[in-house]
Amino acid sequence: MKYDDASWHSGGNFPKQQPEEYGGTHIALFLKWCFIKGWAGELHQTEEPEAVTQVINDTLSATEFFFTYCDGKLTDETFNEVGNAFAAQYYGDDGLYLNDYAEHFEELMYVAPESDHDFAKYSAVLDARLKSNVLTKAQLKPKPWWKVW
Repeated sequence: MKYDDASWHSGGNFPKQQPEEYGGTHIALFLKWCFIKGWAGELHQTEEPEAVTQVINDTLSATEFFFTYCDGKLTDETFNEVGNAFAAQYYGDDGLYLNDYAEHFEELMYVAPESDHDFAKYSAVLDARLKSNVLTKAQLKPKPWWKVW
């Protein structure tokens, strides 16, 4: 399942003078927040665990990771089961993510790099959504590895 794609944003009303990467900044910020939560998908944990750690530690920008390792696409392979449960509801077709981002960072949308965003403020917005029971506790609690049902 594809949640978002930077190419969807870099057309239409996208500012012509801005780099296409700015069309993926808001997506990469979400990816970073999810990685910090421990929700990186198995693909990334297996194939590029050092890069995931670098995103979490701020030694690699989430935008660079997003375009290098995700080809500018946010999919269900990006996150683990818990991350996908949150992304499907909050970021999905009927989700509140893009509205929340625009409400708090509209002046930066498509015109500013990741480094111009206040990640602490951004995280607080997502943390509040997570705590507001966007998902039930059961959906956010991963199954023990030994349970197959």
